[in-house]
Amino acid sequence: MKLSLILASLVLGSTIALAAPSTLATINGAAITTNDANAFLAKAIPGMSFDKLDPKMKRQVVDQLVNQALIKNQVLKSGLQNTPAFKAQYAAIKDDLAVDMWMKQQMSKITVTDKETKDFYDANSDKMKQGDKKVPYEQAKKEISQFLKVEKFKALMNKTTDGLRSAAKVEIKI
Repeated sequence: MKLSLILASLVLGSTIALAAPSTLATINGAAITTNDANAFLAKAIPGMSFDKLDPKMKRQVVDQLVNQALIKNQVLKSGLQNTPAFKAQYAAIKDDLAVDMWMKQQMSKITVTDKETKDFYDANSDKMKQGDKKVPYEQAKKEISQFLKVEKFKALMNKTTDGLRSAAKVEIKI
């Protein structure tokens, strides 16, 4: 019983140690970790991980993260974030970000069925060509699905804005 508990704790401990981010650099004691590098790469090259890079590229990523952190620290010291101009722009960005996130949530709720894609394909078979050849359904299915999802999203946004307009007092002044 004791041996199995010891083995389990060793296995769990080593798993946790392997999963912990390693420190790639420090700036005045603040660590830049593999998690930071992976987050940076996810924005630049979706699907890429720091571990997959060659040593030269790893060094370039770390150098870039160090430079960004140094600039960020300098900006924080400057007090720029306390100026009225910054606060006004930040408020606008924050609102725009919230709208973007809300729209992504709405888009993620939209589904397109196989029947809808097939019906669209059949109804538009004359347009499903690449050169002189008809594109097979399975090859066109993903693009059709995306197209239909965007169309459903547009319809949803029109319905939403129409409802919001009817519930608000809107005065156009031009």
